[in-house]
Amino acid sequence: MHEAATLDELKVAGLTLRGITRGGVETCVMVHELGVMFDIGMCPPGALKYDNILVSHGHADHLGGIGYLVSQRQLVRAPPPSIHVPAEIFEPLTQILRGWAAIEGFDLKWKLHGHAPGDRVELGQGCAATCLRTVHRVPSLAWVVERTTRRLKPEFVGMAGPDIADLRRRGVEVLDAHTEPLLCVTGDTQIEFFHRHEIARRCKVLVHEVTSWTDERDVAQTRRWGHTHLDEMIAASEQFTGEALVLVHRSMRHSRAEVETIARERFPAGVRERVHVFGR
Repeated sequence: MHEAATLDELKVAGLTLRGITRGGVETCVMVHELGVMFDIGMCPPGALKYDNILVSHGHADHLGGIGYLVSQRQLVRAPPPSIHVPAEIFEPLTQILRGWAAIEGFDLKWKLHGHAPGDRVELGQGCAATCLRTVHRVPSLAWVVERTTRRLKPEFVGMAGPDIADLRRRGVEVLDAHTEPLLCVTGDTQIEFFHRHEIARRCKVLVHEVTSWTDERDVAQTRRWGHTHLDEMIAASEQFTGEALVLVHRSMRHSRAEVETIARERFPAGVRERVHVFGR
């Protein structure tokens, strides 16, 4: 698998995306700066480093390597990973992992958490991930990572440092919490997710699936399988206000060179420079 599944890397908006994402083959996206991995794929190189894993859904190309990941983490004496999944697949996955432990003859350890839309997962360093319902053939979630920082209140901007220090000594709160959406990773979904969730459209980085890129599989056929067609994304793309729209999960019908050419030619001028293709 991994001879053909070469990892890609993309640096956008202060984040490094690393991984693989090909429709029906394998999807796993690692973000070093946030210490989080989205989906497991077949457990590609580098996946064992991540303690926090946010899973979109249970299809094998997104989650097939879960048993191997849990086993290998234990082999290298890493702590059990925290794996966050849609609530609907918690029990089946637990059964799978117990079965795999029995097959291997090891007392495997893992931390599996089932989530409903709206649940929040603390990631550390002021970051937290919230899951949102997507539109796919099976229960599925997108994950939005937000970062909260403390900033000087507007009325104190420009004030001398000693004066601010004096206010703080007198118990005046000079800082406000500021939360911004950094990253959204949709997993597999129809375009309705993009339309329904304003927070996804204003994330600094939106990683959104586009499985079909030509009429070889048209919009209706693509939607039937719970995916997004390029025509739908182009029509909606000017609603995106963030810094980087990263398109993933392209079908094996399309080469990287083909879709990069299509993206340059077809996206509106106001969006084009912010569109990136990810996945070799």
